[in-house]
Amino acid sequence: MLHDIRNPMMLLCASFAALATGCGTTATISRFNEPEIEGKIVAADDGILMVETRAGNDSIALQSVTDIDHPGNVAGTIGTVLTGYGIANIAIGAEDCERGGAAYCLGVFLPAAIGVPLMAWGFATWGRSVYAASPRSKSNEVSFTVLPTAAIQKNDKFLGVNATVTY
Repeated sequence: MLHDIRNPMMLLCASFAALATGCGTTATISRFNEPEIEGKIVAADDGILMVETRAGNDSIALQSVTDIDHPGNVAGTIGTVLTGYGIANIAIGAEDCERGGAAYCLGVFLPAAIGVPLMAWGFATWGRSVYAASPRSKSNEVSFTVLPTAAIQKNDKFLGVNATVTY
């Protein structure tokens, strides 16, 4: 019986190891008639894309860039799919957790528990890369403010968060 469980578990562990090592933070930058460059986009300003590569820093003319494959988009997409599946799984199976036992309950919540952080990391990494690759003037500043809000009345309670992005 242990043999039957071990093979799928090894496959699952190998899949997660491949996923973890395959999700980097470097962008692949394609250019006209030149080789692709793999690196972390630092900034874009005055028609120049500044990239940190393994060999050091490199400057690329923005007009020569044909495409940028930003990091994190695959992890964010996989995380979104896992999160969606996990939410559906929780909605359908959470009521049976007590009757099904610990292994059943773990199976109900695990997809969402893996999907949410993977989605958050993927889209945060993608967003930082896209932002760094966007040309902007030096006077622009970005601020992100999160304010907790609460309104408590006789029997009604409201707790929430107000988020504002300014640029």
